[in-house]
Amino acid sequence: MAANTPKKTDADEVNRSRSRRARQMPKLALAVASACHLILAARVHIGCGSDAPDFAPLLYHAWRRANVNVVVADAGYDSEANHRSARLDMGVRSVIPTGIGRPSSKPPGGRYRRLMKQRFARKADRRTYGQRAQSETVNSMMKRNFGDALRSVQRRRRRQEMLLRTLTHDIMIYANYEGRD
Repeated sequence: MAANTPKKTDADEVNRSRSRRARQMPKLALAVASACHLILAARVHIGCGSDAPDFAPLLYHAWRRANVNVVVADAGYDSEANHRSARLDMGVRSVIPTGIGRPSSKPPGGRYRRLMKQRFARKADRRTYGQRAQSETVNSMMKRNFGDALRSVQRRRRRQEMLLRTLTHDIMIYANYEGRD
């Protein structure tokens, strides 16, 4: 008796090529000073994956370069470990909405994630969390000034090109600031 093997369809090939493209996608994570739009730290990856592992290194490098009192991040960076790293290791208040995992009526597992859920429910961090838009503004500025496509083809060169764009962005911000005097 022969086993029934499904025939390959065009949809299978499309999904396979889509996953290949996703593995090649460049990913740039930034730590931005919201008051002046300077990039304090940047991390570059090629491929898909969670944002959460980038949080602690980004915050640490930003914290070393500037006086960081509060860090605001989107739900992609939500994890108890990230809250603990910010609050306990660096003494920085973290404002990150609880958004990872399956929706549930139960409160989140960790102490700081539960606190965030409560504070967001009563809108206590609305003004502070609104500053996250400043980092989106920096992303928009970079795309407007440098374009949204990378010219490089090789992975290493893509990483270098994205880091060069962040450095160039900071130089442009600084030059514009110096020009006002």
